Amino acid sequence: MAERLLKCPICGQYGRKVDMIRETDKRHYHREYCHEKWKRERIFKRKEQEELDSLTDTIVKMHKLQSRQSMPKSFYPFIQDLRNDSALFGKLDKKYKQGVTYKVIEDSYDYCSEKIEWARGNKEFKTIMAELKYCFAIVKNNIENSIRANRQAKRNQVESEALSKHVESMSNVRERITQIQINKIASKDESDQIDVTTLFE
Repeated sequence: MAERLLKCPICGQYGRKVDMIRETDKRHYHREYCHEKWKRERIFKRKEQEELDSLTDTIVKMHKLQSRQSMPKSFYPFIQDLRNDSALFGKLDKKYKQGVTYKVIEDSYDYCSEKIEWARGNKEFKTIMAELKYCFAIVKNNIENSIRANRQAKRNQVESEALSKHVESMSNVRERITQIQINKIASKDESDQIDVTTLFE
């Protein structure tokens, strides 16, 4: 009886069971290339999910929703469209995770928090979806400004850390110089002291 071949979900090729690794998803992957690729994809997807959850929490907090579940499911395609850098919801140009990251979108929400708060307080929205879409448009229009502001903040932090290290090292040098001067004065004073007994000889 011939050995049953197993199909690898990564490359779509069939292989013998001994040449493959069975993973927790109960699928078999080729040992050399496909298994490593599967592990990298799994790590990438886990990171993406964590960033999406964090972004969702930020949106929920800014719009004062009850929970993640209260955010309309029909809003997620807008987020995915920006993440994938698609045109018209992927109908014209399908891409996968080639747009701005969820982290950048979340940072842009933080950057636009005052504008979003103003819009929520001064505009009338008929539905929560209308409010979410309006504020998302604000975020989309300010992504570049947010990225620049974050770069500048990081640059300022690096410069500040370098300056504080420089000040600290200069302070250490000053302390050493002061200590050397004190030691020199103390040793000079000892050599300048007159032994009183030598005066009576």
